[in-house]
Amino acid sequence: MRFNSKKCHILSISHQRNKSSPVYYLGTDVLSTVSSHTYLGITVSSDLKWHEHISNICLKTTRTLNFVRHNTYYCSQEAKNLAYLSLVPFNLEYAAAAWDTAKDVQQLERVQRRAACFVKKDYRHTTSVTGLLDELGWLPLFERRKHSRLTVFYKAFNNL
Repeated sequence: MRFNSKKCHILSISHQRNKSSPVYYLGTDVLSTVSSHTYLGITVSSDLKWHEHISNICLKTTRTLNFVRHNTYYCSQEAKNLAYLSLVPFNLEYAAAAWDTAKDVQQLERVQRRAACFVKKDYRHTTSVTGLLDELGWLPLFERRKHSRLTVFYKAFNNL
């Protein structure tokens, strides 16, 4: 099997601030050291914190939401709702059982709240966004992530 040394990196996981990493070679090429790397859609950082992963999720989801806004601006509320539910929540919840303990998950809630304002066409500052979420029937993301965690636990516990 051949490895591409440009696609291989060293990620040392540690809580130490000053890490000294040895130089690794693949053949004659020196492998680069990185502080974080994305693997199967999850950004793993060297300190095992989830700030960068959640920032990446918010960026990707905001782009998707902007795409939906741009292409469904003149559509009905039902079409906007369907487009949002089809494209956006999956990105907000992907592998949430692994990273749900992160402290900065409020960024994700803001994306859903912006989407609710867009779907309902209500951008007033006096409007309760929680009320909009209730009208749309969208569960808060923390409840959806809790359900996801419990499902993963159930499947692991029952060897499914």
